[in-house]
Amino acid sequence: MKHRTISFLLLLIFSISISAKELPVEYFFKNYEFSQVTLSPDGKHLAAIAPVGASRNMVVIDRATMKPKAVTSLTKRDVSRYQWASNSRLLFYVEEDGNESLALNAVNIDGSKGKILDKASRGIQLIPRYTIMIDRLKEDDRHVLVINNERRGQFPDLYRMNIFTGKKKRLTSNPGDVIGWGMDWNHKVRIATRAKVAKDKSDITYELLYRETEDAPWKSLGTTRLGEEGMGFAGFTKDNQNIYLTSSKGRDKAALYELNPRTRQKKLVFAHDEVDISDLTFSPRDHRLLAVSYFTDKPHLHSVDKKFSTIQQALDAALPDTVNWVYSWADDEETAVILASSDRSPGTYYLLETEPKLKLTFLAQIADRIKPEDMVEMKPISYQARDGLTIPGYLTLPKGAEGKKLPLIVHPHGGPYGIRDYWGWNPEIQFLANRGYAVLQMNYRGSGGYGHKFQVGAWKQWGLQMQDDISDAVAWAVRQGIADPERVCIYGASYGGYATMAGLTMTPDLYKCGINYVGVVDLDMLEEWDARWDKSGAITAWFHKAIGNPDDPRDAERMKKTSPINLLDKLDDPLFIVHGRRDPRVEIKQAEELMDKLDDLGKPYIKLIKKKEGHSFSREENKLELYKMMDAFLKKHL
Repeated sequence: MKHRTISFLLLLIFSISISAKELPVEYFFKNYEFSQVTLSPDGKHLAAIAPVGASRNMVVIDRATMKPKAVTSLTKRDVSRYQWASNSRLLFYVEEDGNESLALNAVNIDGSKGKILDKASRGIQLIPRYTIMIDRLKEDDRHVLVINNERRGQFPDLYRMNIFTGKKKRLTSNPGDVIGWGMDWNHKVRIATRAKVAKDKSDITYELLYRETEDAPWKSLGTTRLGEEGMGFAGFTKDNQNIYLTSSKGRDKAALYELNPRTRQKKLVFAHDEVDISDLTFSPRDHRLLAVSYFTDKPHLHSVDKKFSTIQQALDAALPDTVNWVYSWADDEETAVILASSDRSPGTYYLLETEPKLKLTFLAQIADRIKPEDMVEMKPISYQARDGLTIPGYLTLPKGAEGKKLPLIVHPHGGPYGIRDYWGWNPEIQFLANRGYAVLQMNYRGSGGYGHKFQVGAWKQWGLQMQDDISDAVAWAVRQGIADPERVCIYGASYGGYATMAGLTMTPDLYKCGINYVGVVDLDMLEEWDARWDKSGAITAWFHKAIGNPDDPRDAERMKKTSPINLLDKLDDPLFIVHGRRDPRVEIKQAEELMDKLDDLGKPYIKLIKKKEGHSFSREENKLELYKMMDAFLKKHL
């Protein structure tokens, strides 16, 4: 009996040590080995972003040999994303040290004829300059169609651009109120979305416009005022006759419709009762609609096309433990790159050949170092807010934990409006769970994807009902026995940083520490920053409707009371402040004002401010420093 007891104790100790294995910060946050793997239009080559030296660079793989070749050699910046401009040339985008202005570059698939087509702007502004490819011209290997906002900032023009010289010819000039263009499958501009701002900047009217040909007059398909249920262009049918619309008019949750613009007759293609529809997938060969995606607690795909449905079913049968998406098609629709991922894995790329029969071949792991068996499950949950509204979210528990009285990280997402948290791979969440913390994410009211009322109903609720939803998440976790009420920390970025500071100052008894990552602390300062760049008045009109108008006494009083900068005398918890000096969305002055006032009040904090980062840290060395500091901070205070 004694030996059996000792054996049991040894087994228990061994089990605890296995479940508590602490993985290094680099395991989660080093650059991935391969990302954004796509096929060339003819299917003969693959491209990807991969680390070459200390930077993320472009790599091309000839499918005949499957040997990778680095075709760029950046050392101080990273390739953020890329597009195929032709079978032999790639366009890639490089950010200017965090300011979100993208330099547009081009290179051949053998690494030759590299060229900067359009430089990034070096300053910091809310609406950075950009040139972005929106259509590849299949019949022309030297040109693509791009949008560029150099003339009018918020309102881009459409150009035909030479991908070897960068020379542009303007095809469609923006009259000064079009926020988006839509083209048919023949590259003809036949859709425009107009935003008309009221003279007093109190409202915006959005109008969807259509024309039969590029020479025909524009006709209105409908209008929506700011805050009303709206509609948007989603694509043309394969014959270019009808258009696909997403609309929440009369139904709250956005659904997909096919509209005949001549008769105005429309028919429902797909809708879901719980959530908005998301992205559409079209055939690269004949432009027929293949599928519609939507996200409830987990991602889903509704197949519209019979052949595509057969392919998707075969994929899901072959890879039952992952969510499987067609990530990239070749033009002939006979070859595709598949991305298979889950909450425990950043993903694996496969090559799918559809002719003469389905064949699936392994290509690459996004991060071979990350083992799914070392990761933990992200569980969908929901709870009732104090007013009875159901709030969905996700709970991630440490490996081996039973979910009883654990230290808890409350992790509200940014945005806030129109953004939501999703089920799937998240290195931050897995890192925190690996350190022994339960992590609670909540899609508080205002989050996107749950219908018009859920989002717009949260306007002007910063620090009020939106914050209550976060506080109610903590209360739910405590009632369930999951969280130790004496060990709860709040951590968020952008609006999540605001929610962190609001939580620490409005409900200080709930939390033991907080991490404010590029967060807002002063709503007046945020309004001034946004208005500074707003020549049209559209951003200001939206801000005044959704957040508040400092010139309205009622709004001004509410904004004052819900700005954490005015409540710092209530702060009594350890605080970690993180910000990038080139942040174009939440300017560095927010963090500077916060630190100045904390210094005046004699309240301690730690900080990490990086000169060449923006609204999130992108350079590998800075991310590693951030999460090592976060690791130490949480270990000390939780």
